Amino acid sequence: MENALDATSLRTRLPHVLATLYGVAIVFASLEPFQPWLPPPAGTPFFLLDPGHWVRSDTLLNVAAYVPFGFFVALLRHRATPARRIVHSVVIGAAMSFAMESLQMYVPPRVASSLDLATNTIGAALGGAIATALAHNASARTTLYRARARLFLPGNLGDVGVALMLLWLVAQTNPGIPLFAVTFDSDTSPPVAALAVPPAHDTAPAHDSANNVVQAAGTAFQVLGVGLFAALLMRHRRRTGTIVAALIIGALAMKLLAAIVMLKPTIWQSWVKPGTMIGIAAGALALRIVIMLPRPVQVAVCAIALLSALGAPVLAPETLSARAPIALFDWHFGQLMNYNGLTRAALLVWPVLTAVWLFALAGLPAWGKPADPA
Repeated sequence: MENALDATSLRTRLPHVLATLYGVAIVFASLEPFQPWLPPPAGTPFFLLDPGHWVRSDTLLNVAAYVPFGFFVALLRHRATPARRIVHSVVIGAAMSFAMESLQMYVPPRVASSLDLATNTIGAALGGAIATALAHNASARTTLYRARARLFLPGNLGDVGVALMLLWLVAQTNPGIPLFAVTFDSDTSPPVAALAVPPAHDTAPAHDSANNVVQAAGTAFQVLGVGLFAALLMRHRRRTGTIVAALIIGALAMKLLAAIVMLKPTIWQSWVKPGTMIGIAAGALALRIVIMLPRPVQVAVCAIALLSALGAPVLAPETLSARAPIALFDWHFGQLMNYNGLTRAALLVWPVLTAVWLFALAGLPAWGKPADPA
């Protein structure tokens, strides 16, 4: 059994999936807002000739942004030498950064510079070095291989599922989006002056009640859908409860930590909403019931719940048009808008990607048969 697990895990495509997803994230964060798309003014030098202005926070964030990309790229080839892993990370990371900086010259809100190219390449190199150290540590490598093989579905479908789970967890770090929600809360987007002076009385109780109902419904659908997705991703049913609980607790912990670090001290708990708490409780109760049903029923309910969570905000259109609540953040770095846009886009597209994954899962011959005991 151990040899079979190792052979299966060695064929994993998880680094390829993660590198692809992270590459798409880099493209989105680098080119947002994607308009206006205009040629640079006449006489504008190519960005390689512009050293840019050194800002410590921007430099550190540019380096950090490419560390995961370099890490995943370095793991794409199983038997590569340490030197080749690092070279691959540097070359591909530099090529990605060069492409993004070149395109940014055509998006006036963005600024391209050779300093950004250099710091991004350094980040990719650091990520490649970390991945190389991990790949050539036999103990760590074996532990990760066995954990991947024992916990999650085998093959490419399992790799994509693990990547989707990680994508959802990372997107949950935005404290401006309520837990298990897919959009910003319209009630957290007022100007700073409105935040400083609380209203003397509730002027729109009906609106608040309707918003809480929509928020609770969307959250309940998300809890049910995400929980079932985690359960369907597991290789053995007996580990389902532990993984689902760990996923929910992990999302709570990440959201709480991000809120404490990024939001203003007086309102760091603003992501905790009555509708959110009610929805989590209702979704957890429904999950406890549905998770005992046959897997074909689980996959159908999971897809319905996730797509319903995506459609719930349509009942309150103001949530779809709500902007990132910048006034809530105590975060002075220029990449805040990119971060908000990226996490929101990830949460909006995640249910659709997961529904496609569920369709592929249901189409496998014998996908619903129980796995052999470990």
